[in-house]
Amino acid sequence: MDHSSDKMLCPSARATTGSKLIGIRQADGTVAILPEALPVTQQFVDTASVGGKDPQQHFRFTNKCVEHGCKQWTGSRCGVADRIVDEIETLINFDENNLPACSIRSQCRWYNQWNYKACNACPYVVTKITEEEINAFIAAHGEAIEQ
Repeated sequence: MDHSSDKMLCPSARATTGSKLIGIRQADGTVAILPEALPVTQQFVDTASVGGKDPQQHFRFTNKCVEHGCKQWTGSRCGVADRIVDEIETLINFDENNLPACSIRSQCRWYNQWNYKACNACPYVVTKITEEEINAFIAAHGEAIEQ
């Protein structure tokens, strides 16, 4: 696996021309990871944004990890990946033998930091979530979160 920083990809990037679509949010709130990343065009961004919609609420995108150029960068790693794995390991069982198909795994910043744990957590990550969705999640899973 090539870990040089110029080749690492962020699996939670913004919808911009040049990004790639890697997941689609499902009715249950999880993200179905696509087996192949799809190029994002300006037409896709415009269509996904119609009516003031935020594409990050419905899709997951990837683009180059910008490290120090990102507010989530801790100085040596992605803070998002660290928080995700830490929070979600109380809710799911990590399984290194049951990973979703993923076209960016070899270059994924999160995988680089956490290996299979990041892959298991990935379908539960929505880049942009509304306050109502947060409250509904807490109401449904409050006991598990508080443990």
